[in-house]
Amino acid sequence: MTPSVSETVYAAYKKRAAIMPLSAYRLFNSDCDGIRGVTVDMYNDYAAVSWYLESALSKRNEIIETLIEKIGAVSVYELCRFKSPAAPQNYNHVCGRAAGEFFTIEEAGSRFLCSFSHGQNTGFFIDNRANREIILKKARGKSVLNLFSYTGVLSVTAARGEALEVTSVDISAAYNKWASNNLELNGYKEFGEKVYKFDAFDYLNFSAKKGRRFDVIIIDPPPFAARLDNKPFSAKRDYQRLIAAALKIAAPGTIILALCNMAEYGREEFAAMIAGTLLNQWRGRYKISAGPSMPLDFKCAARNYKLDYLKNYYISLY
Repeated sequence: MTPSVSETVYAAYKKRAAIMPLSAYRLFNSDCDGIRGVTVDMYNDYAAVSWYLESALSKRNEIIETLIEKIGAVSVYELCRFKSPAAPQNYNHVCGRAAGEFFTIEEAGSRFLCSFSHGQNTGFFIDNRANREIILKKARGKSVLNLFSYTGVLSVTAARGEALEVTSVDISAAYNKWASNNLELNGYKEFGEKVYKFDAFDYLNFSAKKGRRFDVIIIDPPPFAARLDNKPFSAKRDYQRLIAAALKIAAPGTIILALCNMAEYGREEFAAMIAGTLLNQWRGRYKISAGPSMPLDFKCAARNYKLDYLKNYYISLY
């Protein structure tokens, strides 16, 4: 007998028991959990539902009812991502006790400000959990540069890992303020004062001219950006330039973390781009290591490029 919508959602929830307790996790992951075109992320007791296919809305009422009555969500928010509006859209509050403009989640001893009121993302990328665990271990005593720092989550992680210095760079003044607040929330006021509004290429070029070097360089650009280096940016077209520019402020011993969440940029193609760039731009020895796979709550078929989208490689320079 085919399970009901409620049974399918609840089964996905029970499957996540192995990763509990977590403040933020993916409760339901589209067809990997049995219903194509819908995901559910949990932030504390707030459920954030994303609709990727209009056809999935036929199950909307049953999914929301299950989240409230069987899983215990205190509030449900939703976002219709298939509409792709020209202007950024925020989550819509559906039912339950509404969150404030900002609320706090916890992970690995750190606290992070999240929001349903500032765009299509909450300010915290759940899928990057495994990389945060690695950064926490690699940052000790290092100078860390976090490019495209967004809300500063990876900067907080590096600081928590006892980094000697953390520099955060993003072109958005609004996200820079958010990043500074995240750093100060965790007691890293000195690093909150090193959040800079810069185009990433401009900052890399500026640092190279000043002879600045970093021990750890994190590169995590959005798939597309309206402007970077005074031009429209695409990760697939321009990522190579980012790595080449980062190598100019690297030294033997530097680690570069290259992250990409652009689904259309194939894993093998992305890895080949990194290898080709290192071969042409770095005169010393190096090692390229594939980062961790998607976390358990995001597990899907390896060839499902839309759901197995996160690519992460660690470049060690010698």
